[in-house]
Amino acid sequence: MNQTTRRTAAGLRYMGVLLGLFLWLGGCSEGLPPDCPPNCLGANLYKRTLVRVELENADLRKAFLAEAELTGTNLRNADLSGADLSYARLATADLRGANLMGANLTGADLSDALLDGANLSGANLTEALLTRVDLTQVQLRAAMLVNAQMVGCNLRGADLRGVNLGGADLRGADLSWAYLKGATFAVSNARDKGSDLRGALLIGTILTGSNLTGSNLQGANLERANLEGVTLRNMNLIGGQFANANLNNTDLSGAQLDGADLRQARLFNANLLGASLKGAKLQQCDLRQSQLHAAQGSPELNANLAGARYDGQTKWPLGFAPPSTATLIDP
Repeated sequence: MNQTTRRTAAGLRYMGVLLGLFLWLGGCSEGLPPDCPPNCLGANLYKRTLVRVELENADLRKAFLAEAELTGTNLRNADLSGADLSYARLATADLRGANLMGANLTGADLSDALLDGANLSGANLTEALLTRVDLTQVQLRAAMLVNAQMVGCNLRGADLRGVNLGGADLRGADLSWAYLKGATFAVSNARDKGSDLRGALLIGTILTGSNLTGSNLQGANLERANLEGVTLRNMNLIGGQFANANLNNTDLSGAQLDGADLRQARLFNANLLGASLKGAKLQQCDLRQSQLHAAQGSPELNANLAGARYDGQTKWPLGFAPPSTATLIDP
């Protein structure tokens, strides 16, 4: 290699380094349309590379951003309502205050994205990646999160009324004090599993009217949760934490509640027909008008009933006599 060739090669390497540094610091945009930003209304940005591009306050309503590369992009306060972001890469993107109402985020990667103050009401997040994302300040009413990956997600106190979480992976997620009235955790195909809530925190969560069919709640903490009227039939709730929970009128028939903590839980008119309660803690719970007998045979009721309240309409297993430490409430 002569001296001229070596100099040319060195110069090319130097230019490559400078180009890489430019892309890293200044972002990479493969030719945005004229006047975009801020005016990107309906723009066709399919598969466009927009890494770390400044799109703050941009008007991206109904823009086509399917499979776009938006890693680290600044979309703060941008209007993305009705936009198609299906399978887009939005990891570490800044979406604080962004309007994503009705947006299509199917299969999108939102890992480590900033979403404080974002509006995702009615958005489609089916199979989206939201692992360990903080959604506490996000509007998600009527959003679709079917089969979404939400392991370790922070949804504490979130308004999730009517949200479809069917088949979502919520292992270890924090849903404490969230409002989940009418939410769906079940899937349309009865053969598939519902949401995975193993180890999730659901302390004080409102779940009235929700559909938890087929969900896995093993190790979940549902202390002080409101589950009134919810169907938990045949579910595996072994070792579940339901202390002070509202389980009035709840269907727990056939449920596995061995070792469950139901202390001070409200189980008025609850259906525990054929439920397994071996070693369950039922101290000071309300069992008035509840059914604890079996459809066939008499299951062993080896539970702690100290201080539990019952009445003449409480139905015990055949041959079972409530202990003297339980309290009979006269009508």
